[in-house]
Amino acid sequence: MSDGVEAPRERVLRAAERQFRRFGYRRTTVDDITREAGVAKGSFYLHFASKEDAYLAVVEESLARFLARAEAALRRQDSVPRRMRTLVRVTAEHYGGDDLLRASMFGDGGLAEGDPARRAAAIQRARLRALLAEVIAAGQAEGTVRAELDPQATAAVLFEVGWAIVLRELDGTSDVPFETALGVLNDLVGLGLLTR
Repeated sequence: MSDGVEAPRERVLRAAERQFRRFGYRRTTVDDITREAGVAKGSFYLHFASKEDAYLAVVEESLARFLARAEAALRRQDSVPRRMRTLVRVTAEHYGGDDLLRASMFGDGGLAEGDPARRAAAIQRARLRALLAEVIAAGQAEGTVRAELDPQATAAVLFEVGWAIVLRELDGTSDVPFETALGVLNDLVGLGLLTR
C-alpha cells in the first residue's frame, strides 16, 4: 500500500509464511497464524478458505519470486541450451535457500507433507514446464530450435532431467560435481534441441 500500512490479507499472509517456515504445515494452526498477524480468526477466513489455501498462497508467492529470476535467466540473449543451463543453476540457488519451497516440491515431512505438498509441487511443476515450453517455442520461432520438437513434451522431459540434477545437488548425493553436470546437460540439450 502507498501509505506504508500493510493490507490485512498481506499481514495474514506474512504471518502464515513465518509460521509455516518456522513450524511446518502440520504443526501450524489457523490460531497460530491469526495470533502472529494480530487479527481475529474471521479476518483469516475472509481472505483464505483454509489453512491449506493460505499455505498454497505462501508457496505461490515464493514461487513467484523464483519465477522472476528464472524468467530473467531464460529471456537472456544467449543460446537456448545456455539459457537452460543458467535456469538449472538459478533453480539450485533459489531452492537451496528456500526451505519451504524445497520442502513443498520434494515432500520434506518437517515443513510440508501430504496433499498440500503434492498440490504445491504440482503448481511448481506446471509453472516451470510452461516457462520451458515458452523458451523452446521461442527458439523454434527464431529458427535455433528444431521445429519438429513438441514444446510441451520437450519441456516435460527437460524439467525432469533438470530437477534430478538440482535434487542431487541439494541433497548432496550426486557423484558428479554440479558444474560438470551442468556442462553435460548443456551439451546434451544443445545436441538435442538445436537445428543442425
